[in-house]
Amino acid sequence: MTAVDSKEGVEMKKIINVGGGGDMGEVATKRLLHLMEDCEVVIADFDLRRADEVVKLIGSPRVKAAQVDIFDNQRLREIIRGSQLVINSTGPYYRTGRPVQEACIDEKADYIDFGDTDVAAEDLFSLEDRFREAGITALTCCGSAPGLSSVFVRKCILQLDEVDDIEIAWVTGSTPPEEGKTKGGRAVIEHMIFECSGNTHTLRGGKLVEIPNFKIGKVLDFPEPLGPFMVFQCGHAEMATYPRFIPGLKNLRIYGSVYPPPLNGIFRGIAKQVEKGTFDMRAAVDFILAMDEGTKPAIKRPYLGVLFGVLAQLMGRELRRGDLKALVREIMGKYEPSIGALYIAVEGKRDGRKLRMKTAFAGYQGGPHGVVDMNDVTGTPMAVFASMLLEGKIKGPGVLAPEGCVDPDEFLRIIKPLDVGGISELDAIETMYL
Repeated sequence: MTAVDSKEGVEMKKIINVGGGGDMGEVATKRLLHLMEDCEVVIADFDLRRADEVVKLIGSPRVKAAQVDIFDNQRLREIIRGSQLVINSTGPYYRTGRPVQEACIDEKADYIDFGDTDVAAEDLFSLEDRFREAGITALTCCGSAPGLSSVFVRKCILQLDEVDDIEIAWVTGSTPPEEGKTKGGRAVIEHMIFECSGNTHTLRGGKLVEIPNFKIGKVLDFPEPLGPFMVFQCGHAEMATYPRFIPGLKNLRIYGSVYPPPLNGIFRGIAKQVEKGTFDMRAAVDFILAMDEGTKPAIKRPYLGVLFGVLAQLMGRELRRGDLKALVREIMGKYEPSIGALYIAVEGKRDGRKLRMKTAFAGYQGGPHGVVDMNDVTGTPMAVFASMLLEGKIKGPGVLAPEGCVDPDEFLRIIKPLDVGGISELDAIETMYL
């Protein structure tokens, strides 16, 4: 299952990055090649032109491109055959996870992904027995949130005798256009629309309770430049993975939000129209991509969802002074700095005393003042997790997630020199007895 570099006589590990032509996949490949000198990566993408572009940008003899359609079972298995690890950089995973996972089982290659929805995580857990029988590992939720966030959750829970309550919140936004970089992708937007649709679950008193998705809000105190900001409970993958890997967990809340705030109303309004069948998901994604790029949407019907979504925010007093002005400026192509943020709070007991551990970070995304690159803060953790899995620092077989198997100190030792925005701030965990 290994290829040998005849020049150096080094046994090389073969990694397949499916969907690696995307922004986060590109970062993951670049970082992984930096972390491991004994690996080679095949960027296997539906868009061969984009895969070739990424190969040229990386400029390493240890990376090459290949074309693959993940729904072409035979071709996908041919690409994966002989590899040690498959990185699934496609999405959304509730559609694109299973084909790649089953191919990995058939070819006995370890699997890792950026998984971020409870639906996709539960589907992966249904393959637990097959991964174990094949003697391979599936590591899911290996991006920013979940992923990086889960490392800090694990760092907290390892210091507690009991874990009662976990609260996690993420904030992201539209990054201003930058020369040489693409602006987001379809999978990210479809994921966000999915997060705003229907119902989801939260964990209360050790039991899953059904709640509406992205509607129950709470203001959390983030550091500057964000400050107090409203976030909304959503159906993220942690709701499927944390109860499995954190014994005794009673309460779990996952929040998300988009900056500037009116974007939350836009996504909720459009998601509602997709649910009603006013237009389909493809048209909804096309519409938001056009808005984000400052071009004219091909269809006008989604504007009704935008109107209803933002009006609902106004009626619910979710918006602050200046929020609508910021949105109008963005629609007109006059981008203001976007903000990304992460918040983690864990409560439990140590030596019989109640303890609360908390950490948070906020920073500008992109532009001249940007300290957070969302592709970097998502793709780099993936590379670190992948390197740890390849080096035997994460033990399988079976289906795992970072909060249940990753040594946080080792992870931080590897990632800190890579200069990812927010790592040092998140590592400054506040501890207080209650």
